[in-house]
Amino acid sequence: MKIRSKTGVSGREMRLICPNCDAQYEVPDDVMPFAGRDVQCSNCGQTWFQHHPDNTPTDQSGLTDAPAPDEEQAPPPPPPPPPAGSPQRKQLDPAVADILRQEAEAEQAARRNLRADGLESQPDLGMELEDSREEDETERRAREARDRMARMRGKETPHVPTAGSTPPKPQAPPVVGSRRDLLPDIEEINSTLRSDAGRGGSADLGPVIEAPSNTRKRQGFRTGFVTMLLIFAVLAVIYIFAPRLSAAVPALEGPLNSYVGVIDEGRSWLDAKVQVLLKSLDTAAEGSGS
Repeated sequence: MKIRSKTGVSGREMRLICPNCDAQYEVPDDVMPFAGRDVQCSNCGQTWFQHHPDNTPTDQSGLTDAPAPDEEQAPPPPPPPPPAGSPQRKQLDPAVADILRQEAEAEQAARRNLRADGLESQPDLGMELEDSREEDETERRAREARDRMARMRGKETPHVPTAGSTPPKPQAPPVVGSRRDLLPDIEEINSTLRSDAGRGGSADLGPVIEAPSNTRKRQGFRTGFVTMLLIFAVLAVIYIFAPRLSAAVPALEGPLNSYVGVIDEGRSWLDAKVQVLLKSLDTAAEGSGS
């Protein structure tokens, strides 16, 4: 860091030189306090403490100062306080110690008496109690299930006594109609089935199983239809290839000629009927148009 001061037209000026990049700045000395201040280089960002030209430290021997650190060092942490000495134990009063000792002996004697009389709790007792409770619960549920099934059937089941259970109380004679109340209502079941069938439709009924009679009828119709098609195809082939068959087998010439004549007569008769039908349709169309 170099400090140079000169007197200009507007007053006294001082030159600041960055210790990092040697950038130079000329500023009026009146902007610099007498005690000095921190300045920062706009070129490299270096920060250092600048003294006033009239208040230069006496130990500055050269024109340059050592570069200031980039960051101010934090003050060292204060030393930890010395550990406090262990507190001194207070001596217990002998009378109080005797009282505490007598109470401890009395408690131990009471525990020995309880252990001798068999009144002290045992760890296995809890497990046995839990097992017995689980068995009682299982028997109770089974008994309730049997009772429900018996009520649905309209029978009375004898009470089976179990361990720890109280004898059943005498029940009053059943009221007439109670068994009827236990049975399901037929009308309610029918209405439920109708509503379910209406909602579900035929999609919920699963695959439809056809009756054997319907299956046989369909198979018979299919077989007959295919047979008729085959017969018609054979007759058509014989009619078309009749001249070739007659030339190949002269013995079949007479029957084939008769067969072709019958087919030709049938075709002529069918053609006449079709012509009559077409004329009647034309006449009906002309009459409706006029």
